[in-house]
Amino acid sequence: MAIKLARTRYQAPPGATVIGRLLSDCGGSPAIEFGLLAPILVVILFGTIDLGALTYQSMEVAVAAHAGADYAMHSGWNSSSIQTAVTSATPIVVTASPAPTLTSYCITGGALVVANNSTCPSGQAPGNYVTVSAHAVFTPIIAWSDFGLPSTLSAQATVRIS
Repeated sequence: MAIKLARTRYQAPPGATVIGRLLSDCGGSPAIEFGLLAPILVVILFGTIDLGALTYQSMEVAVAAHAGADYAMHSGWNSSSIQTAVTSATPIVVTASPAPTLTSYCITGGALVVANNSTCPSGQAPGNYVTVSAHAVFTPIIAWSDFGLPSTLSAQATVRIS
């Protein structure tokens, strides 16, 4: 035999005022609470989506810069081909600007230093390095200007080709 439990609600005392009866009634509380919290939850949701999109697009821009550097490392110096490798590396719109550069560097103290002549301070010949830059425009769902999200994403890769 099943036992049925009766659902009871708090009843205001018989002589209570209208305000007292309204304060004691809990019938619509969850709906009102949800109505108050829903806008905050939507903003948090859009913020999470924008942060995920920012992270994804940042990685894609880095991939594009590395694709251009990888092309230069395997195929040699060809500015227009490197730019094509950058722009076609990802599904998002990425530009290779400024154009890839070819520069002679010496490695001095663990850092790249621009070579002024045909011999480095270490006595070795300078190496040719290609620097590839990639840029993309980031447009969030909501303008989060107060949080300082970048509107342009950029990445750079440098690789020795000889």
